[in-house]
Amino acid sequence: MLRCTRFRDGRPEDIPGGEALDALRDVPDDAFVWLEVPPERFDLLHEVARLLELPALAVEDAVRAHQRAKFERYPGCEFVVLKVLGYAEETSTVSTSELMMFLTERVLITVRHGGQDPTTEAHRRAADRPDLVALGTRAMVYLLTDAVVDSYLAIAAELGEDLIALEQRVFAPNRDDPTEDLYSLKREVLEFRDAVEPLLPVAHRLIRQDNGVPGLLGQHFRDVADHVLRAGRQVGSYDELLNSVLAAQFARAGLWQNEDMRKISAWAAIALIPTVVGAIYGMNFENMPELHWAFGYPLALLLMVCLCCVIYALLRRNRWL
Repeated sequence: MLRCTRFRDGRPEDIPGGEALDALRDVPDDAFVWLEVPPERFDLLHEVARLLELPALAVEDAVRAHQRAKFERYPGCEFVVLKVLGYAEETSTVSTSELMMFLTERVLITVRHGGQDPTTEAHRRAADRPDLVALGTRAMVYLLTDAVVDSYLAIAAELGEDLIALEQRVFAPNRDDPTEDLYSLKREVLEFRDAVEPLLPVAHRLIRQDNGVPGLLGQHFRDVADHVLRAGRQVGSYDELLNSVLAAQFARAGLWQNEDMRKISAWAAIALIPTVVGAIYGMNFENMPELHWAFGYPLALLLMVCLCCVIYALLRRNRWL
């Protein structure tokens, strides 16, 4: 939905969509305008780009979407791309949306692709902090970025719980095979990593005292950068732990296979005894021991049973059965 808001002294004022271009042309010195452009109104984005002389390459990136997270400076404009993550608890899947921001001294243009919408949370936070919003467009960029990065930490916590649950399944005494679930979680972690990793160099730059953002906003951006670095460390540790858990699962699968082969071999050894005895007495020769003895047949059966029991006991003691 197209939304245009003018902030004066930190207080929001809704501007009708039809008056958005006029609001961008004439922005008071003590105010700034935030224009939210939906994907179905890219025609308006091109008009705004001509009006504000936005960089053509950045506009093209905003229209096409599927960009990596980045921060770029152009003459008179800054262009920011953030990956907005969502988490479905029912399926333990991570979904990715994109938020593009064009930042000038008095105008903020945002373009959103996907189902996740951090602008609602940013508006709520702006209503709670008019003193911060009064600092200008960078303050609103901070609120948007903070809302996005806070979701990173929340989703990282959810992925951590999923990983712990799968780790417990791998080392459970029963023969549960969570390999498919492990690969599924690995895919979600990689999607999370693709969103966070490109922001790490930007976070390292912002966390410095001389990050180019003065005063109170500089402190706030350093806090956001710290959260990005925390999320990056968490997703890196999850990826390494997943590799270890997968290796442990493969080792357990190999151990299960060896145990099965030992049981098959043990039962084959037991079955070999009556097979050999029965084969010998089945040769039908005339002169064979005990062939005409009345107790020969039950004695042969008893011998087979006793030998099978002895072999079974030996294999059981050696934990082959």
